[in-house]
Amino acid sequence: MGARALGQNLAVGDHDSSAKQDSESRQTAGEYRFFDGTWLSDPQFEETGGQHHPAGGVLSAPKWQLAFQLVVCLGDILSMLISTLLIFLVWHRSYETLIRWGAEGPAVFVVLSCALWILCLYLCGAYNRHVMGEGYDLYTKIANSSIMNFVMVSAASYFLNVDTPRSLAVFTALLGGCITCVMRCLLRNVLRRARSRGECAYDALIIGSPEGIRACLKMLRDNPAAGYRPVAVSAVKRGKTNIDSRGHVDSHLRPTVFEPQTKQENMLRRLPFNSHLARTASQYGIKTVLVADAIDRSSVAMRALALSVESQGIELALSVDVADVAGAELRVRQVPGMQILTARLSQYTVWARFWKRFFDIVLSSMALVILAIPMAIVAFLVHREDGGPAIYTQKRVGLYGKQFTIYKFRSMRTDSDQIRERLIKESGQQDRFIFKMKDDPRITKIGKFIRKTSIDELPQFFNVLKGDMSLVGPRPPLPEEVARYGSLYSSRLLVKPGITGAWQVSGRSDLSAEESERLDVSYVENWSLTGDFVILCKTVKVVLVGQGSY
Repeated sequence: MGARALGQNLAVGDHDSSAKQDSESRQTAGEYRFFDGTWLSDPQFEETGGQHHPAGGVLSAPKWQLAFQLVVCLGDILSMLISTLLIFLVWHRSYETLIRWGAEGPAVFVVLSCALWILCLYLCGAYNRHVMGEGYDLYTKIANSSIMNFVMVSAASYFLNVDTPRSLAVFTALLGGCITCVMRCLLRNVLRRARSRGECAYDALIIGSPEGIRACLKMLRDNPAAGYRPVAVSAVKRGKTNIDSRGHVDSHLRPTVFEPQTKQENMLRRLPFNSHLARTASQYGIKTVLVADAIDRSSVAMRALALSVESQGIELALSVDVADVAGAELRVRQVPGMQILTARLSQYTVWARFWKRFFDIVLSSMALVILAIPMAIVAFLVHREDGGPAIYTQKRVGLYGKQFTIYKFRSMRTDSDQIRERLIKESGQQDRFIFKMKDDPRITKIGKFIRKTSIDELPQFFNVLKGDMSLVGPRPPLPEEVARYGSLYSSRLLVKPGITGAWQVSGRSDLSAEESERLDVSYVENWSLTGDFVILCKTVKVVLVGQGSY
């Protein structure tokens, strides 16, 4: 969340008479004020001879981050270099075409391709500090970069009046993107291993209630890949809600005491929540301020905190659930007399939906033609085992809660539905929306194979062709599962269910109920065509490995 979006209405040092009277009345009443007249570091820090952290300051960055960014950039250049040289070796005519520029023609093209590749990755956000260590989002940005690279190379050739083969621009962009994905994957694994050892993380200050701080500490301890190392805390408590003279509703906050309960908590610095906080955090070398709870996102205190934190070059992070509009494009509208923050999810435009449906039709049609003979063989084997039907049909819930009939190769006994409730109780999965169990006694011999390889899902290409499903999306739920959905999880019905999706390529049945639900809702918020392409590519890998399928 940027300071501009949070702090448009904040006027530090406002000389409006009503605001002065408001401040004076609160001070007289003994109420706590976040701003006490200065944004300098905590006087106690200076008085006790606090040493300025060598990594402190607005323009500084951890040495490991600079080193990692340099290695990533060199790896991206190497990826495009390898891509271009391989194209020259495999398709020698492209090399001969470039020679017509002169002896230096191929070298010029290689340098141009590498430079434009780095520029495209930068413009698509592939060098953002958190994206470099993430997976799904990173690969989506690399896919976008490949498309942009083709366009930019073609445009450069046109404006420079150079006869560059269009196929050369296409293949270097595609191959360069693939090699870059492999290179980034290797570097991500290196970074994850380092973070699991407590290295290569951003020093973080956690703000919130004592309970919220402890919950956040546990979350960061259990998820070192997040890249935050807690080094300080600032405890606050929420008081009564008040309305100031301008009509701003705000929850009254007060600093409170954070009592350490463990050795690790005792090692954390405890900083007071006031206007000195951001400057003091900068002096200690803190790179992220993470708000766990207690402070309302739209409150005056949050606006002031955002401005002070980001003015020091420190990242402001909020611990929010997936119901937040963080996945949307946020814009501030200047309306006479007020300002309005609007949220928009660009993937829900008519054109985005059109192209998603277009690719669903094209790719599912191609899949049914290519897989026609293998599917016929599987149908024969399923029927031969026990004489039952080869295709299993079931009512599922699709877009906007509309029910449809789903098709699958039958992998279970014909009486599987009758004993399902008993197995749910015996396995203790009454509260799970998706019922899965290892060594399910209902599965047939051929069923184990087709489930392990996901062959049982192939008839769903007919559902995609009909429009009941999409290639990528949340799994289609049963009506009884939908009946138990909460307000948030029901948002998965705002998109068509898919043959594959985010949770299938992130662990499948090995995921907990909370993890699979979070991934489904996150997909609804953040899906894109390039993101769907990345999921389809990762699905191939998951199917070949058989990860998490049973």
